[in-house]
Amino acid sequence: MSSPAIANERYVLFTTFKRDGSPVNTAVWIAPFGDGQACFTTGGDSAKVKRLRNNPRVTLQKCDYKGRTEPGIPVVEATARVVTGADCEPVNVAMRKKYAIQFRLLTWSSAITSRIKRQTVADAAIIIDFA
Repeated sequence: MSSPAIANERYVLFTTFKRDGSPVNTAVWIAPFGDGQACFTTGGDSAKVKRLRNNPRVTLQKCDYKGRTEPGIPVVEATARVVTGADCEPVNVAMRKKYAIQFRLLTWSSAITSRIKRQTVADAAIIIDFA
């Protein structure tokens, strides 16, 4: 099984769910990752990571860079998990492969911003399973 077509989109509206079941949308870059999977990087202390630890159910939908969707765009159901440490490196490789220089520039600017503002960099990754 290959990654679904949504993994080839440039931007995806990634929806996680709060404990009360209400959805929270975030526009993300996404890359194909292995058989039936996709991935992206994020900060380990982000709210989406906290929500995923409580509920692995997610939905994905094609969107623009601001997270706007068009009527009739299909919603894809999936589950997701958080990885950290050395398990993030294959995700970084997949993201670099798809987004090339843009991903490198984002990583570089995030590292600088994290030093200035004392924020964390993308030190975690999300792996999405469509099976």
